[in-house]
Amino acid sequence: MKRAISIFILIQISVIQYCQIIADHTVVDKYDDIPAVYMAEIKKMWLSYSGESHSVGVRNGLASLEALYPSYAVDITTVPPRPYTEVNLRANGTTWGDVSNETGWISNSGEEDWFTSALAITRKKAGLTYCATTGPALNAFGFGWCWDPAIINATEYLDATQQYIDYCAANSISTKVFFTTGPVDGSCATGELGYNKNLMYEAIRTYAKANSSRILFDYADILCYDDGDQTPNTTTWNGHVYPVITETNLNPVYSGHISQSGGIRIAKALWWMLARMAGWDGSNPTGINEPEKGEAPQVIVERSPNEIRLKIGSPDLFKSVNLYNYLGRLISDKQVDSDMIVFNISSLERGIYFIVLSNGRKRHVEKVAIL
Repeated sequence: MKRAISIFILIQISVIQYCQIIADHTVVDKYDDIPAVYMAEIKKMWLSYSGESHSVGVRNGLASLEALYPSYAVDITTVPPRPYTEVNLRANGTTWGDVSNETGWISNSGEEDWFTSALAITRKKAGLTYCATTGPALNAFGFGWCWDPAIINATEYLDATQQYIDYCAANSISTKVFFTTGPVDGSCATGELGYNKNLMYEAIRTYAKANSSRILFDYADILCYDDGDQTPNTTTWNGHVYPVITETNLNPVYSGHISQSGGIRIAKALWWMLARMAGWDGSNPTGINEPEKGEAPQVIVERSPNEIRLKIGSPDLFKSVNLYNYLGRLISDKQVDSDMIVFNISSLERGIYFIVLSNGRKRHVEKVAIL
């Protein structure tokens, strides 16, 4: 009976769909969960994160992530945008036309080009049509806020962005337009303006989350947390507490008014968001990637009633080995200090477990049934 229940649970897990795409601080560490098939799909994409100086920091963050991990390949050329390729993500802030130019590739733009006038909206729609019909095809499109005045209810921005989403749907344009929040640094992190900015971001979050088909890239939220920390950095104004950028994500300033660490956090969340846009449901019970074929080292798993014995052909390839249950809960963790690792399983319930070997970047997974 327990075995039947375990199989049922695994079937249920396999069909879970994490419907809405909300890229905030909770997804930053999931960038290396992306399956290889969706990594390949991202490398066919063109992302335009349109804006001014802060959007430059976004694409430089992507370049910094690639420098650390070359598999996250990116080309950040601005104008003209690169043609279709399958070797790297193309990321910039480029648009076709803006409020001042009816045609031509434009490398940066501000709020006046996204939502502050009917002309801006008309030009943006024309640009979406141009990319769809003439190319390159634009896959993902969002607005990069800068140190703009707070628009507390964000009505104009939300209306314009929704118009672009609806326009793409009505005209069979494949571009996915996403909502964004903005800076939590500089003047946007202090006093009344900082507090009002936070109110604006909350209005954007509320609107985006009201419909599961809407996509949100929560730039502000990502920068209010440090790696490995689930508590936001906060400040106060007039008795109001609100989140602001952390010191680690701010200094030393590297690009786009944030640090390189902050830029890398933004980049990791972007890869996760793009993978979701490509069709990945985000589900992964262990929270880890299984290796591609041909990458697996020699690992032999032996099981007795009370132990799991792991024989590792090349123990120097790994630093740690962890045991997880089917829900991704860590059961036991060990250091790889020999070619034989032993887990005591005498107290564990029956079910499916995952053994994960890791060196901090590459991971190898073995699935084990305890009957």
